[in-house]
Amino acid sequence: MILITGGTGRIGNVLVKELNKRGEKVKILVRKTSNLEPLKGCNCEYIYGDILKPESIEKQLDNVETIFHLAAHINISTHDKDLTLNTNIQGTKNIVDICMRHNLPLIYTSSIHAFNAPEDGSLITETTPLCTDIQKSRGLYDYSKGTAATYVQEQLSKGLKAIVLHPTGVTGPYDYRPSFFGAGMIQLVKSGLKSTVCGKYDYVDVRDVVNGILKAYDLKKYGERYILSGEILTMPTYASYLREFEGMKGITQILTDKLCIFIGTILSFFDKGAQITPYSIRTLQSNCNISHGKATKELGYKPRSIKESIYDQYTWFKENGYI
Repeated sequence: MILITGGTGRIGNVLVKELNKRGEKVKILVRKTSNLEPLKGCNCEYIYGDILKPESIEKQLDNVETIFHLAAHINISTHDKDLTLNTNIQGTKNIVDICMRHNLPLIYTSSIHAFNAPEDGSLITETTPLCTDIQKSRGLYDYSKGTAATYVQEQLSKGLKAIVLHPTGVTGPYDYRPSFFGAGMIQLVKSGLKSTVCGKYDYVDVRDVVNGILKAYDLKKYGERYILSGEILTMPTYASYLREFEGMKGITQILTDKLCIFIGTILSFFDKGAQITPYSIRTLQSNCNISHGKATKELGYKPRSIKESIYDQYTWFKENGYI
């Protein structure tokens, strides 16, 4: 039996579906208020609890053999500081400690944001230092993920059996909520693709991330960390893909760096759910020279093209009435 936290989330719902295909028995940790729509039709058992209340989880561990921890608070704003730190750091510590007390293996899906992004443009690999200095980070989210990943690493020497996965920006279908990237796609298409922000980043398909997670799990790569990256996508190329899918001619205006930061500052002040924020722009302007060489060598990891992933996400949004 596998217990999953964050099973209704961006990666989690795809993971549950894949585990169902394999015939695995799955428990999903949810709250009473959780939206279960992403798992509609899935064969799973729901247990009610909270990663910030470990006692609510420990009393429901019957037959659980492995915990997949995906629950997190993704935050690209300056709002919800306590929620971000508590969920991403203390929540992860609680799950790690549960695994230690009950001798359960942990498969932890972290983020590429757990790593520092060297300004010199050097290659980001599993040996790149984790982001544990909030003053040197791009934002609070990076610090929270880096600190949580550090705690996992520290417990390995104390007997924890864990595998840590670090996906980059996640794209592809089954984006129910939708994600920040997905919401940006919807907004951009609905606006007529007139203009968008500048920059570039590494993006990976959610299905490839899940395949990487399960391959590491199958091979029992305990003690290892793997970056699950994909392909660098520039914003002009991204806009051109969407224009192609929409059958639109012309070009999309790419806003300047300074204007993007200004717009992001204004939007994030009034709307904590804004897709354009100083943090998101800093990320799009930061080092995204990221390697999945280790995952390819040890897991046989081979992500699909970013254009295919973007098309499948766009098509899924169309088919499900988001666009």
